Amino acid sequence: MKLLSHLIFEEVENKLENLTILDYVLGLSYVAVKTEAGVGLAYTFRNEIGGGCNILNRNLKGEPAKEIARLFFSVDILESAIGLATINSCLDNGEVDNVDIFERIDFNNKKVAIVGFFKPVIEKIKDIVDELFIFELKDLPGVIPPNMAKFYLPACDVVIISGTTLVNKTTEDFLCYCNDSSIKILMGPTTPLSNELAKFANIAGSFVKSDEIMDAVSKGAGMKGVKPFIEKRWLQAL
Repeated sequence: MKLLSHLIFEEVENKLENLTILDYVLGLSYVAVKTEAGVGLAYTFRNEIGGGCNILNRNLKGEPAKEIARLFFSVDILESAIGLATINSCLDNGEVDNVDIFERIDFNNKKVAIVGFFKPVIEKIKDIVDELFIFELKDLPGVIPPNMAKFYLPACDVVIISGTTLVNKTTEDFLCYCNDSSIKILMGPTTPLSNELAKFANIAGSFVKSDEIMDAVSKGAGMKGVKPFIEKRWLQAL
């Protein structure tokens, strides 16, 4: 099977053909890339980015978008985020999602795994689930290291995976341990609105509706700061 990164890239390859990088921002929380097709976001793993006075060592403005999108395949965490953000600038799939995820998915008395610390989701479901397992790289109370997920995921009824796992190339690691009958959701503004990706999980992603997001990202905005400039989208698993 092809890697998810290659499937996603191939889905937008033709759309990228005649596009250029009009602008980009490397923020503290997100990377934002603007092409003629729109603006795409991807999460910044800032603690894993190498040091130095010039982190990227190149100016991407005016570069062919297709070439920059190929950075998604890079093992460098910042390059990978830039590549994915470029791809996300071209994706406009899914339905506008004004339905709360708790109305879409029944969490009651279910064994639930969440890869990534989605605090609003955690707060709403923690008292109604049977068991809740949270996997997170950051050292937070009550979380489990991601490398332990393989021992828990096979028994879970619902698995929510952050789209940031596409940046650090771990998405397949989590999906392969989910049981076939479980409900799988890839979530967050980094998640591509990709029909190819929807063959493996439901997509709870975001579409950037305003270029003003570039300024917000440049000022270090996190999820709360970019929220006014995005709309939630849902792609049902195919």
